Amino acid sequence: MNGKHARRWALVLVPLLLVASGVFVLRWLSVPNPRKLPEPFREQLASRVVDALEHDPAFRTEVIREPGPWPVCVASVFGVTPDSADAVDEVDTIYTHVFCKWLSEADVAKGPDTDLSRLGGVSMPIAVRLGPPVSYQEPKDGEGVYPDSIRRIFPKPLQAAAFSGPAPSIGDALDERIRHLISSPVPSPSHS
Repeated sequence: MNGKHARRWALVLVPLLLVASGVFVLRWLSVPNPRKLPEPFREQLASRVVDALEHDPAFRTEVIREPGPWPVCVASVFGVTPDSADAVDEVDTIYTHVFCKWLSEADVAKGPDTDLSRLGGVSMPIAVRLGPPVSYQEPKDGEGVYPDSIRRIFPKPLQAAAFSGPAPSIGDALDERIRHLISSPVPSPSHS
């Protein structure tokens, strides 16, 4: 290829590459950042999610198929729809990371000797629709399936949070909650 042809190709390719990279940058910048929810509001939403999941008969068999054990959960909320909601009763859907472990009567009977690391559990991003009735949608497991289901379930501005996972402290918060339930003389309200 002589110098004249190379310059022609450059004159065609350079503008084309500039346009393509500009489109990519505009698309990337057009995804709005999710609203930072105030901490008291996030705590109210997390409490609502935990209550809904712990009392849902279908969720009870999410990890452990046998009857008996019940889930004890914590939640870390990262978004809501509508995004403008400022009170729980204005929220249609809560987007959150949940971490749950299944507790049995035998675990409670062991008290502080219960090995929490041996309890069955699940940690995942989830969308909880407040209903009525309350329902939830979780990502599907599997290579290639999981990312697609995250993109389908979570609004674009919340997908990065769904993919990133919860803060490591969520596991400590769950273990602390379980220890409190085990040490309390009153059975867990989720065990009803």
